[in-house]
Amino acid sequence: MRILRRVIILVISCFTHIVAYGQYRTVQQIVDQVIHSYNSKDSIAFNALLNKELGLYFITTLGVNNRWTYTSKMSFNHHTDYSINDPYQDFLAQDQISNTNTKNITYSNRPFFECETIYKKGIFVANKGKYHTLSESINFYKTHYSGIIGEEITSDKAQELDHLYSRVKRIENQSRRIIVNSDTGTFIFYITKIDGQWWLTIIDFASADCSV
Repeated sequence: MRILRRVIILVISCFTHIVAYGQYRTVQQIVDQVIHSYNSKDSIAFNALLNKELGLYFITTLGVNNRWTYTSKMSFNHHTDYSINDPYQDFLAQDQISNTNTKNITYSNRPFFECETIYKKGIFVANKGKYHTLSESINFYKTHYSGIIGEEITSDKAQELDHLYSRVKRIENQSRRIIVNSDTGTFIFYITKIDGQWWLTIIDFASADCSV
């Protein structure tokens, strides 16, 4: 009886681990879950797609330059400790990805959009390690630091940015960029495969921002 009880507990534990950490999530499944939780503004379901060690990066804009925000989890509808930069937090609470068939995924490195012009609707998955928008933004910021900030970069700041660049580069090398071209515009995010599991790691608002 004790052995049977232990077996049952072990089975439940394994099942819980699979559900919680998405061990067997495919590209199709995580794309569907990202879009569904984003549209429903379900912060709990959305945060379940984030890796606890990697967290989530948002690529946004500040003036003509890209910037980034890191968070371990997020809330769609409230300004909390996990909010991202204004006005993007308010945008997150309202934005929708409409009329998208998540069953129709095309593997292509082409974005099929330019600024606000969408040439082809659908979901497009790029090759692993093909795009490095975040690391390129970090490198640009470090290289042009004095022009952007108005003062010379310190050795500590340069070292901090070098460390961040290396961390992000490793993430991007294991990632696929997902372009979602829908009736409401273009939504871009990256999924990263870690130990056989797909996780949401980057959301890129900057590349679809035509105001800069």
